[in-house]
Amino acid sequence: MKVAPASHLSRRGSHAANYGDFIMTYFKEALKNSYHPKLNPKGIINMGTAINRLMETELAARINHGDALAYTPTHQHYYELSGTVPLRQALAGFFTRHFCPGRNVSPDNLVVMNGVGACLDSLGHAICDPGDVLLTPTPVYGRIFTDFCDRSLVCVEPIDTSQETDVDGMTFALRPEVVEERIVQLTSEGKRVRGLVLLHPHNPLGTSYSPELLRKIFAVCARHQMHVIVDEIYALSVFDSSAPHHSVLSLNDLPDPERTHVLWGLTKDFALAGFRVGVIHTQSKELLQCLRAVSTYQCTPHLIQHAAATLLNDIDWCDKFYLPTNQRRMQEAYTKAQKRLEGMGVHVRKSQAGFFVWANLQPFLHPCTEEEELKLFEELFESGLFLVPGSKLYCVNPGWFRFIFTIAPKDLVEALNKVELVLCRRRAPRKHRPVAL
Repeated sequence: MKVAPASHLSRRGSHAANYGDFIMTYFKEALKNSYHPKLNPKGIINMGTAINRLMETELAARINHGDALAYTPTHQHYYELSGTVPLRQALAGFFTRHFCPGRNVSPDNLVVMNGVGACLDSLGHAICDPGDVLLTPTPVYGRIFTDFCDRSLVCVEPIDTSQETDVDGMTFALRPEVVEERIVQLTSEGKRVRGLVLLHPHNPLGTSYSPELLRKIFAVCARHQMHVIVDEIYALSVFDSSAPHHSVLSLNDLPDPERTHVLWGLTKDFALAGFRVGVIHTQSKELLQCLRAVSTYQCTPHLIQHAAATLLNDIDWCDKFYLPTNQRRMQEAYTKAQKRLEGMGVHVRKSQAGFFVWANLQPFLHPCTEEEELKLFEELFESGLFLVPGSKLYCVNPGWFRFIFTIAPKDLVEALNKVELVLCRRRAPRKHRPVAL
């Protein structure tokens, strides 16, 4: 009798190794064959990965200014791995200026890790046991599921929202009563619901939650003794002045402050994904103790922490130049993408923040199914364009796609040309076209 060879991996390791990640798979393909107008004109333009290339030159100039990456012998040695004092002080001052003016954020409530993904992973480890449940509204950034599941084995369950217009004229709207219904449903099935994850501003919808809605949702979570994890990584990538972002750090009447945790990082607002700087703000001393312990395995390099602190402390550059200039360029790029897509017959849901155009391509699906959505995705990819189809962001309505508009301006023009060519080939006879939402 033959004995099956033992796996080299634990069950946990095997799960992580074999977890299918659609977005990461195509990201790697796009990275290997990246578009360049001269060096690789037949390559793939990446409108699927949420990066901002609108301020690259200005960022490079500031970072290469002598003070940001000024190496000293101190950077050779061990340091406070959960965040150096200078960086946590810089972050606290930055949050006080931009997230909650008039209220002081304490550096003692901050833990620094190597990216917001690491922050989510560590929070899953700290507040959940394997098999516990976290809720999040969908559609949503797809790796929310991966970040909590890969190592901590937390089950992320969706709270579905849809394109149907509600009584307030909103699409993809989140309602407190629906949150409560989902908690009760999962609890009745014997599952332990430990928390709610909110992206604020939202990815891919590009909108922020109002303070009134946040308070109502937080009250629901408090009644059920649940944590609320609020990812505000796009908090300062708001390009519509008529729709200001209200940070959870600015709310002074939280029903359960010690179970309310806010995340931010340099990856989006400062377009510094390569720096790997994420931060958790929490008022729970018990949670802080745990996060500081596990930060040993998820720390940001000492020199990078120094560079980050230098940028955040430079108020003239950061507050008076970089942030307003970036927001203005984002508004210009969004408007160009929106108008161009609408000119193709695509319905665009209005965004105010983030790097996303959330667009309805249902008129080009025949029939309007998830299978047909993925066929359109493949056609776009074969034409040299990587987008993320809504089904891979857990959208219940087939036909929605997320476009990243903060790519290089010339690449944006070329990318939209490719979109138009593909959609023209798919255009239905007029009498068969669905009515735009």
